[in-house]
Amino acid sequence: MARIFRLCVLSFVVVAMVTGGAVLVLPAGAAPGIQILFRTGEQAPDGGTFAEFSDPTINAPGDMVFGAVVAGTRPRETLYAWTGGTLRPLTSTGAPAPTGGVFRSFSDLLLSDRGTVGFLARTTDPRASAGIYLMRDGRIVPVVSVGQTAPTGRMFTDFANPTINARGVVAFVGRTLGTEGIFTNAGGETTPILMAGQPAPAGGAFEFFLDGTPVLNDRGEIAFVASTTERHAQGVYVLLDGRPVPIVTTDDDAPAGGRFTEFGSVVLTNAGTVGFIGRAARGQVPEALYITGRATLLPLATAGQDVAGGTLTKFASAAIDEGEDVVFQLSLPIIPQAIYLATRTGIRPIVQAGDRAPGGGVFTAFSTPALNDAGRIAFVAETDDGRHGIYLTRIR
Repeated sequence: MARIFRLCVLSFVVVAMVTGGAVLVLPAGAAPGIQILFRTGEQAPDGGTFAEFSDPTINAPGDMVFGAVVAGTRPRETLYAWTGGTLRPLTSTGAPAPTGGVFRSFSDLLLSDRGTVGFLARTTDPRASAGIYLMRDGRIVPVVSVGQTAPTGRMFTDFANPTINARGVVAFVGRTLGTEGIFTNAGGETTPILMAGQPAPAGGAFEFFLDGTPVLNDRGEIAFVASTTERHAQGVYVLLDGRPVPIVTTDDDAPAGGRFTEFGSVVLTNAGTVGFIGRAARGQVPEALYITGRATLLPLATAGQDVAGGTLTKFASAAIDEGEDVVFQLSLPIIPQAIYLATRTGIRPIVQAGDRAPGGGVFTAFSTPALNDAGRIAFVAETDDGRHGIYLTRIR
C-alpha cells in the first residue's frame, strides 16, 4: 500500500492531461485568496523540521489533519491536527500501536465533521500488521485489524479506502482470505454491508470494488464502483437500505454518445447526489465528469472542452461539497499542475502552475485537494524553489 508521505502521486486509475502534453499556465501573478499554513524547512511543534507533507483532509468547521515527514535527530512520520489555528501532534511512527508492535507508516487520514480523527496504519507486529484506528479522548483505539475474525467468519488480511461520516460511522473495504467486501463499523461493531459473490442487480455477482470505494454520507448511504462477473461489467452503485442500486453501468450509453467503459473517483453528497468520472468508447466525448440530476446524468466537464486556454482530455481526482461544487485536477504531465472548480454554470482554474505563491516562489505542482462544505480547499503544493507547503483557499 502506498504511503501518504509524497507529493502528487496519483491514486486514481483515470488520469488527465492537456492537449499535446502542454502545461496550462496563465501569466504569472499572485494567486488571490490563498493562505499558506506550513512549509518545509519550518520547525515542527514537537521538534525537528518539516521535510514533506501528505495530502490534508479538512472538515466542515475548517479543522485539518495531515501527515508530515519530520527531519531531525530521529526522522519520523507524524500525524498532526490543526484546529482553531493551533497545530498539535497526534502520533508518530515508532509509537506503540494498540494492536501490538509500533506504527511504521500511515495512510488514508480521516476527519469527521465532529472532529473524530482516524487513519489506516501499518505496524511492526506480524500478527496485526495493518489496521484502521480512531482517536478517542486522546487515546488511539483500533476499529479493525489484520488477524481479527471478520463477521463473515474469515480473518481480515488487509483494508482499503476507509471513510467516516459525522455520526462516527466508518466504512471501508475489508479483504479476507479469498474475498473482499464493504464493511461498516459503528459503536465498535463491524458489519458486512456488501460482499463479493453477492448478486448484482444487472446480473451475475459482484467481483471486487474499485477506485476509492466506498464513499459514505451522513445519512448512511454508501456509493461505490464495482465490477461484476457478468462480462466483467463495471458500475457506479449506491447502497440504499442495504440494497445496491445502480446509478450507471458499462451497459449504459453515455449522454454524449458511445457506451460507458470505465468509472472512477466516485463522490457523494448528504443530499444523495452522486458524482463520478466516466469513460466511453465510440462517442464524441471519450470521458467526462458527471453528477446525477433529477432525470439524467449531467456532465460538468467534458473531454475536448476549452478551459482558460487549454483543452481538457482526461480527468483525475474529484471532490464535491454540499452545494455540488466539484474540485478536480488534470494529471498529465504526471504531476498535476492546476486545481479546477466545476459547477453547473462552468469551469475555472482555482490555482495553477505559474501563479505566485504566498510565502514566496511560484507554484509548479499540486497534490490532491480536499474540499469542505464551507467551500474551503486545502492542498499541498510545490514551488519553484523546491519547497512544499500546505495552503488554504476558498471557492466562494
